[in-house]
Amino acid sequence: MIYEKSLSSPAYRRRSLRRGISLFGEKNGTISAYGLHFRQSDRGIVCAEGATSLGAEKELILTSGHAEEVFERTDGALLSPQGTRYPLPQAPDSLLSFAAKEGGKEYFALTEGGCYKLSEEGAEEAGSGGSCGAVHGERLFVADGSRLRWSAPLEPAATEEGTQAAGYADLPSADGDILGMFSYKDELFLFRERGIAVLGVRGDALSFTVMHIPAPRGIVKGSIHKCGGKLLFLAENGLYAFDGNTCKRLNAGGFQELDLSGTSTAACGNHYYATASFGGEKCIWCVSGEEGHLIRARAEKLCGGENLLFTAEGELFVLTERGLPPMRRKECVLRTEKSLLGLSSRQKYLDAILIEGKGHFRAEARGERGLPRAVFGRAGEKLRFPLPVRGSAFSLELKTLDEDACVKAVVFDVREEAATW
Repeated sequence: MIYEKSLSSPAYRRRSLRRGISLFGEKNGTISAYGLHFRQSDRGIVCAEGATSLGAEKELILTSGHAEEVFERTDGALLSPQGTRYPLPQAPDSLLSFAAKEGGKEYFALTEGGCYKLSEEGAEEAGSGGSCGAVHGERLFVADGSRLRWSAPLEPAATEEGTQAAGYADLPSADGDILGMFSYKDELFLFRERGIAVLGVRGDALSFTVMHIPAPRGIVKGSIHKCGGKLLFLAENGLYAFDGNTCKRLNAGGFQELDLSGTSTAACGNHYYATASFGGEKCIWCVSGEEGHLIRARAEKLCGGENLLFTAEGELFVLTERGLPPMRRKECVLRTEKSLLGLSSRQKYLDAILIEGKGHFRAEARGERGLPRAVFGRAGEKLRFPLPVRGSAFSLELKTLDEDACVKAVVFDVREEAATW
């Protein structure tokens, strides 16, 4: 006996699902995404900062101490923002600004070999060299290993030692050498390889008290900057904010995916910047508060101050509020993690999407099975894929060349296999 055969296709339920997108982590049911030249804003995810070329590359140095100014090193000299030329054959590790008692400013260049007072006639030796320096109160401080030297009050170039003059103290510690010093909240903080110490200075005779503060290991030299009213620095396991009492690790998006080896760092206002590599591509990591994002610029050296300046591919750039990437690759890219979209793990077909926001996009969707599908279109319109994307979970890649692009959420047009029990 031959029985008639019949085939029945699985039943699918059509769904329209709206999901928000957030950078570097799920928030309140949103889908996490990696962004390259996108940042989070109150309007949604928008294009990151742009950059304008200022011409040929220059070597820039930001002063610290009583004033922040950007100096240029050129032809064996340092050039001030006012155009004053200070001869100095050797590149300084840091440049300190000191408010002179007769008015005006004095500048001191610190190298490993010596500390030099700058003048238009040349550089005058003003003490031993070191790895870092700071201006605190009325004195100039220089650290070399675990030794701390200081100048006479109001006379940063005076090196003669005495009770009320210059002097030094050895501060050996298991926390290692001093990497950086900062005058902050009327205290002098010493950042060491494995900790932080606050130096209490009481009285004219400089009677020291040293208090150690718990801090993460592996503090990165050169990464410590005043930012948003705190001192921010990189360590082995993240970016930290120090308020004078405790260190707090910032949950800034993107850190785990970055290669920060050999990084150059800077700060401007409430923003902290570091050069990094993301997926093999050089970029700038920008952190504000707890939010982090990536600027698609192949930066090599950063310089803070009033605006962020950086060198890349032989040019000097200044960061702007918003814009497309300044290098050859102009696309802004957003890649979501694979998501079930809040549904079951049953088989699905993704037929179309709608991007809530602004701009033109190339959207590519992937499932576990079959080829990815791409479609071009504008935000606010239903973008139907040429063939359905098959899988139980989907990832989405959005690319745009629109400077004003914005992604608030994505609506997924999905058919899900109906339950059979």
